[in-house]
Amino acid sequence: MHGSLGEAFLRRALRWLFRAEVVVTCAALLLVAGSLFADVVAREIFGRGIFGAQKFAVYCNAIAGLLGFAVVVHLGGHLRVSIVDQLFPDAWHPSMVRLGDLVSCGLCVLLGIYAARYVLSTMRLGETDQLFFTKLWPMQLVLPYIFFSSAMRYLSFAAYPALRPAEIENP
Repeated sequence: MHGSLGEAFLRRALRWLFRAEVVVTCAALLLVAGSLFADVVAREIFGRGIFGAQKFAVYCNAIAGLLGFAVVVHLGGHLRVSIVDQLFPDAWHPSMVRLGDLVSCGLCVLLGIYAARYVLSTMRLGETDQLFFTKLWPMQLVLPYIFFSSAMRYLSFAAYPALRPAEIENP
């Protein structure tokens, strides 16, 4: 086994976190498909759709889409400015990648703080959905989560470059 105990622990933790995020994302997408399918079937058979099915599908889709951010970071499919690679010598590439991970970590922390403030504001104001009359803030918790979990990933990649996924090349 190469690498430190910290690296091995982070590798396992990131793998389990990724699996949990994928399960929740897939479940949310299944709920989207199921609720819309049930709504269409009810509309065709009974002449009326299912109350709130479309709005429920929108919420589930938003959660799945937002969790996709953390999944993409884990898989190495995030956007980056590759033109910068050509501005520096090849020997600098590993250092520049680590610096990029640290900058990405900082941006995610900053966005996570603003997302957390937004959720707290929504909670303090008691904002509710106008259709379901449910509190909005529990669903909004996905916002700070994706940024803080992604920040943790970027920090892990900077600390242990072997954890960093290979970048997905776009055609």
